[in-house]
Amino acid sequence: MPAMRAMSRPRVLLYAPRLYDLGFKQHHIDGEALALYAHLRREGYECVFLDSYYRAVRAPALAEAITAAGDVNAVLVHLWTSDAYGPRLRAIADELAAIRRTCQVPVIAFGPLAVSADAELRAHGAIDYSIGLDRRRQLTAATPDLAGIGETIGRYLRSHTPLTVLGPGDLPYLADAVVSVSASRGCYGRCTFCAYNADLGGGWLELPVPDVVADIAHLNRLTGATRFALADSDFGGTQDACRARARQLADGLADQGLAGELRLSINVRSETLDPQTVRVLAGAGVRTMLIGVESFTEETLHRLYGKRQDLAHLTEVVTAADACGITTVASYILWHPWQTIPGIRRELDAIEAFGRWRIPQFMARSQLLVIPGTVIEHKLRRSGLLDARPFERRFRFADPAASALHHALGGWFEQTALPVLTGLSERRADDISALAALKAAEWQWLTAQPALTAAATHA
Repeated sequence: MPAMRAMSRPRVLLYAPRLYDLGFKQHHIDGEALALYAHLRREGYECVFLDSYYRAVRAPALAEAITAAGDVNAVLVHLWTSDAYGPRLRAIADELAAIRRTCQVPVIAFGPLAVSADAELRAHGAIDYSIGLDRRRQLTAATPDLAGIGETIGRYLRSHTPLTVLGPGDLPYLADAVVSVSASRGCYGRCTFCAYNADLGGGWLELPVPDVVADIAHLNRLTGATRFALADSDFGGTQDACRARARQLADGLADQGLAGELRLSINVRSETLDPQTVRVLAGAGVRTMLIGVESFTEETLHRLYGKRQDLAHLTEVVTAADACGITTVASYILWHPWQTIPGIRRELDAIEAFGRWRIPQFMARSQLLVIPGTVIEHKLRRSGLLDARPFERRFRFADPAASALHHALGGWFEQTALPVLTGLSERRADDISALAALKAAEWQWLTAQPALTAAATHA
């Protein structure tokens, strides 16, 4: 890379790429990138924010945005969700590599996926550096400007920047946007499959809830947005902290005159909740609670996934949420390398009892996603069940019967569901019903398979 031009105030382009292939979600804002934009502005940087994650308004391509911005010192790209690992991340990497070649601009990636996939992104020529929460991963660069940008991002990741520094011209969003905000960093959970573990360096960092409330109120006044997502991987930290933070959220929004005016979603571990805290969250306006359930088999849950979740306590929490009008949305992993036909039958029966409508994934896609640098990747490699190529990690099934059923379900999904899914959008109310009908059809197809009906008979 050529040396960057000297500037008294470095100019950067902050890029939030589209991280999902399907276009169903149109109105979601990458709030982490938006908050970094505010931080960079406060730190004296000239910053152009390109939010391609939000699709209700057409965003220019990255190369077009760089051309329009003029001379920039660096491109910062936010890579956060493991769901993007694979073909979507490869497409982003191609785009980044192209602008590094043609625009001669360095690229700094931040976020958990950036750290996990660092080696592959570098080998692809897509990035120069990645930055995460782990203090051991401090950016060292040949040029002072790049090192300074890295230090600035590091400070941002360990603090809270008020979004109140943003004005109307900084927020080209519609009133129906879903804005994500962060009230913590890190996670006390240590799930073996989680990309966040490669990024965190241990522990959980609490950000002040009153400051988050002020951000929500500010964004509501500027844009009219009423839907917000507390997108932390671990909102509560501990049960005592979660109870206190829930009360701060409810009281703060009431003080801002927003009690009953907002719809909030929250990412939270069930271990940090109790029925009392759930009721407080409902009073704060929480209407959706996202919880990583992953399995109803104790051995799979604890020994394979490394989760400390108590299933009886989970049931208590979900029952309390139902009573308060909170919808529980559960992430779930049906397919893993050591899954068996009897195991699938038991999991499906447990899902039916839990409420399969609580699990948003299609069962064909409810499978272990293997991310570089995770504990489960190392375990699969040692077991000889890992297929690894750039931007691709796949597991092999130990049980041929489970493999055959998974392959058959994948074929059904590709032929029946996927052609319909590519045309669905949350903008059309009827499409939600179409999505539900597809999920019901998949469930009926899967539970009617002879191998599973035989397993139910023998059980």
